Amino acid sequence: KDIHNNLLHICCLSNINDMVTDSIKEINDRFNEELSKQIDGTLPKGHIYRLGKPCEILLKTGFQDLPIELSSTRLEEKSRQNNHPYEISEIRNLVIALNDPLAVFIYGDKEKSQNVIVGLSKDNKKFVIGIFFNQLIKGNVVSSVRGLFYKNNSEWLNWIVQGKALYLNKKKIQILIDQQRTNLADVAYLDLNLVESLIEDFVNP
Repeated sequence: KDIHNNLLHICCLSNINDMVTDSIKEINDRFNEELSKQIDGTLPKGHIYRLGKPCEILLKTGFQDLPIELSSTRLEEKSRQNNHPYEISEIRNLVIALNDPLAVFIYGDKEKSQNVIVGLSKDNKKFVIGIFFNQLIKGNVVSSVRGLFYKNNSEWLNWIVQGKALYLNKKKIQILIDQQRTNLADVAYLDLNLVESLIEDFVNP
């Protein structure tokens, strides 16, 4: 009987995980569809992208259990900034990326906002997603994406040296560091050995 109950429990957990995965996929697919409409000019003006709720990692770094949203107007503005222009199409699968972050960092007051480094890239530079909490959007309190741009990897790796890390995917960041070693300019800018040591000692929430 105990074995049967344990197997039933495992099956239930498996089904729950499948539902969560499907939910993320559905939200991501809808985001990509809406993104395509913004690219071809058929998305309604002022549209708000709904990116789902924060994953367990983000909740542990201090995200509130509130929906994450992104204004299409802000996305357009950010993609056109002179210092880091990009094609809107380069942020496809943003929902999936937010659910598997490379790193999370303090941005000002960590109770009010955080920077999430995701796996999306432009010219091998990872995207930084700046998210502000407790934002009132159209009558709803949400977490709002206010920053969305790519950044030199050496710059956000330096945030680890500055003690701003809240979460680090150690395995993926180590792969990135190994790649950075081939770029002499980045190695000169940042002590990668120090970064590796700090990552090794870092305790994730």
